[in-house]
Amino acid sequence: MAIRRKDKIKLLTLLREKAKRKIFKPTLESFIYFLQTFCFIEAKEEGGAMLFKLWPAQLRVVPLIFTSKRLIMLKARQLGMTWICAAYTVWFCMTHEMKLVIVMSAKGDWAVEFVDRCVFIMSRLPDWLSPKVIKQNTEQIVIAHKGGDSTIKSLATTEAGAQSKTPDLIILDESCWNPHIKAIYSASKPGVDAADGRIIVISNSIKNAPGWSWTREIYVNSMKGLNDFQRVFMPWWDRPGRPKDFKDIQIMGGMDEEEFSEQYPETEQEAVSTTGGSYFTTTLKRHTHTMDGVKGRVELGKFDEYEFDEDQRGIIEVWRFPYWLVDSWDKRRWAKRYCLGSDISEGLGQDWSVGYVYDRLLHEFVARIRSNRVDAHTWGDMLFHLALYYENALICAERTGAGQTTIKRLAELQANQYISVTPDTLGSGLTKKYGWNTTHQSKHELAGDLKHWFGQTEGLVYCPILLDEASTFIKHDNGRLEHEDGKHDDCVIAAGCAIEADIFLEGPPEQIPEPSTGWLRRWEKGELDDY
Repeated sequence: MAIRRKDKIKLLTLLREKAKRKIFKPTLESFIYFLQTFCFIEAKEEGGAMLFKLWPAQLRVVPLIFTSKRLIMLKARQLGMTWICAAYTVWFCMTHEMKLVIVMSAKGDWAVEFVDRCVFIMSRLPDWLSPKVIKQNTEQIVIAHKGGDSTIKSLATTEAGAQSKTPDLIILDESCWNPHIKAIYSASKPGVDAADGRIIVISNSIKNAPGWSWTREIYVNSMKGLNDFQRVFMPWWDRPGRPKDFKDIQIMGGMDEEEFSEQYPETEQEAVSTTGGSYFTTTLKRHTHTMDGVKGRVELGKFDEYEFDEDQRGIIEVWRFPYWLVDSWDKRRWAKRYCLGSDISEGLGQDWSVGYVYDRLLHEFVARIRSNRVDAHTWGDMLFHLALYYENALICAERTGAGQTTIKRLAELQANQYISVTPDTLGSGLTKKYGWNTTHQSKHELAGDLKHWFGQTEGLVYCPILLDEASTFIKHDNGRLEHEDGKHDDCVIAAGCAIEADIFLEGPPEQIPEPSTGWLRRWEKGELDDY
């Protein structure tokens, strides 16, 4: 019995609909299936469109995009992650009702480009799969749903971020280039939390970019377990087809090694290293031996000698104790071995007062005192005690602002202080003053001397706070040298003051072949047999 043409068409239509439903179900359930079956991306090298086929590295990362509540990706260039995020944004808003995705880009043309990528993908979907778009412009795409429309918004940088909105997903693209990324994140996070939404951060590791400090902080804190971000690092070889000598080829093509390290990092440690961007640039690269010291306080003990009492709540941290304590068996003694540099705050809980003891023989910062709750007068007492513990170290304290109070107190205690010599106001003589006077010019001098020390010293830097602050100490557009917004540079200034004291003392420490002083000397003479 022959099938009528009308029935044949109806049967073929039913079969097609059944086939569509068979394909549509996994599309609804699996982003990866959707990505590799229907998504076309722009292939610039081939000059057309090509079906998205995930590389092994991409296949490793993609599941994290839709399973992680907080995700930060630090990557080399040209690994296709922005295309993947555009495809995921399209899929998410196609398959879910009443969803809001906000993409924050550092520049206006980058924001438009993200929307263009979404349109590129949607325009090449099969007709039966294409979503119903009810609004589309350079900033947003609205996809219709029976239960409520879903929206993709791609915005250029603004400090307001996604404030007053409750996005289900916010993508911070190229965060290292965004000068307002910290304010954007702070403004957007409450809305994301209210919607029980997700955050994806994508970035390269460009160290002199305006948003790098925040990006690095989020990533490093993820490494330390200090936030809830899941991290992903993607080296340059995650892109198939790059030869083993890719680095050599790029350098021969005119890219210097530091630039290659930023654009195409090879390891996670290289990507987050404290090189580049900072005023101190690559001089910090060789100083990676940070370690915890012994915390405590210095107090007057028996026989009128200052002693160190271990206490985890103490504001002094020691990496190397005074030589006379460690090497008391050695009869050689030293003069001018230690100096102490300090930056002083008001002690009101904002900026920090910091002091570093510098060992001029070993070329190392061997102790640090740091607090933001000690007033400037008391700080003078603490510096004096620490200096006496380290063989009457020469104290070079910054005398600007609250430092004047500390300098005055040190003078009352007859401390061994650094003396600066400057022309007087009439230009007819020289004026001698205690401490380091910070001006625009002298700050450049101090920072330059510290930079030279970072680059030339053979000693180690144990203090992680000093290295962290040095990595965000920059030269601003107006020529000023100071910390990035939201950071501190108190440790940098204190370390610089210690180096200025070292320069002031001239020459190496002087070896003195005499017995030790204080109670140890009396003990050696047999005067303390009952001790």
